[in-house]
Amino acid sequence: MVRRPYHLRVPTRIAPRARRALRRLAGRPPGHAIASAANPADPETLPEFRFFAVLGTWMEEDVVEATVRNAFAQGVEAVYLVDNASTDATVERAVGAGAMLAESFDTDVYEEHVRILLMNAVVARVSLASGARHAWWLWLDADEFPEGPDAMTIRDYLATLDRRFRIVGSSYFNHFPTEKPEYLPGFHPADLQPMSEFFVKDRPRFCPQPHWKHPLQRFDRSGPFVMSIIGFHGANTLAAGPILEPEGGIVTHHAQYRDEAFTRARLELLCGEQRNHYNDSIGNTEIQKRFESLDAVYAQRWSDVADLRTRASGLGVHPTLQSTSGTGHRWYEPADLEAAKAQWKAANGAATSTASSDRATPAS
Repeated sequence: MVRRPYHLRVPTRIAPRARRALRRLAGRPPGHAIASAANPADPETLPEFRFFAVLGTWMEEDVVEATVRNAFAQGVEAVYLVDNASTDATVERAVGAGAMLAESFDTDVYEEHVRILLMNAVVARVSLASGARHAWWLWLDADEFPEGPDAMTIRDYLATLDRRFRIVGSSYFNHFPTEKPEYLPGFHPADLQPMSEFFVKDRPRFCPQPHWKHPLQRFDRSGPFVMSIIGFHGANTLAAGPILEPEGGIVTHHAQYRDEAFTRARLELLCGEQRNHYNDSIGNTEIQKRFESLDAVYAQRWSDVADLRTRASGLGVHPTLQSTSGTGHRWYEPADLEAAKAQWKAANGAATSTASSDRATPAS
């Protein structure tokens, strides 16, 4: 029998762990890869930690400035951008708001596997270079606006946690446009879209709590690397057993439908046959469902909007005025938002009148 050189052999006990890690990286965790526990009344907190954000983008010039500013308002020290070769002003506006371009990659299709590998690489590289013993990371899509609980910033919240917790989940609210303007660049979407719906998928579920994503993950220089899976829904290490998160967690406001013309143009590009055919072929159809729901969303026919809770074509969302909307820290004054609204309405009076006429009949 020909034996492989020793350095090419994979120890038997390591191979199953590696296979499990690959399954988790692909977004298919075996059961709950995350366990939950209450933060102790007298937690053993970290003496110090760094706090960074990593942001993945593609053609999101309308909202990315606000995404970056919100991250800074929540206490991050730096925002590292991983961009999928956007041809609009996404990178320029992100950098103008204070982000640093860490990676830019070009693909023919939207390839989440490539994006997550590069974002994990940025987290590892920056964490090691920082020299820190501990570094919390906030993982972001450009349409996500997280905030700490109980009016705290995320950084202040992290400082209250017991050191056992290396991941934090988020309650997730999908916001929906109900009036003009649907969005204004530079502002928090929840201030323009106060109607939202709590969202968590029926399946898959990544933890015992009603969390859709786990966007806070901690690097420990002396511990196993926490590697985010696709979509930041969870994470894994090669260590035995689940990762521990605190009960509760943070809140994320998700603004997937923004200015109607911009959103339609972007989703037409994203869901076009050339760019998204590959993703459709492997069952990644959620973006396509959003695209097909555009008419219903902007007409406020909520019963015809894809609910995205399962892979089946479920319809019907129920946005309401949530007490969580607009409670986070802002980087602008209320008067700035009102002035921007007035300026938009002065420039788009005809469009506003038309929209009001179209929506005179109550939506179902």
